[in-house]
Amino acid sequence: MLWVTRNKPHVDRCASAWLIKRSIDKDAVFGFITKEQEIPKGAIGFTLAKAEINPVEGVKTTFDSLIEKYRVEDPVVLKIREIIRDYEFNEENPERIRLKETLGLCFALKGLEKTSKDDTETTTRAIMVMDAFYATLKDLSHPESATRFLR
Repeated sequence: MLWVTRNKPHVDRCASAWLIKRSIDKDAVFGFITKEQEIPKGAIGFTLAKAEINPVEGVKTTFDSLIEKYRVEDPVVLKIREIIRDYEFNEENPERIRLKETLGLCFALKGLEKTSKDDTETTTRAIMVMDAFYATLKDLSHPESATRFLR
């Protein structure tokens, strides 16, 4: 399926692309358009004016919307949701960020645009970062692994 979002993806859209690819549609292909362009026929739009899947300012992120719509229940994904929300709701006031993982993950995702040649590369690299982050959080969810990891 073709999934379309705005060009120049940052934190929420990068994390959402990962969520789509890993929990919703493993064969997803991503396309990027400007805010003014129409969503192509047959594509699923997200974070676009006429898309069904959108954030709600200060209430939920696109990542939240995807979790709700597709009923994602993986506890590690739900932890990542908290991190994405922590950043998206406090980006303008970083002193209000409460989770220790937030700035590291979100600064890495945000920096991908600056170091990638195009939106496709940004998203591909974001999926790799999110896979690594997910693997670490999953490992930390097992007490014996967490102790070993934190030494």
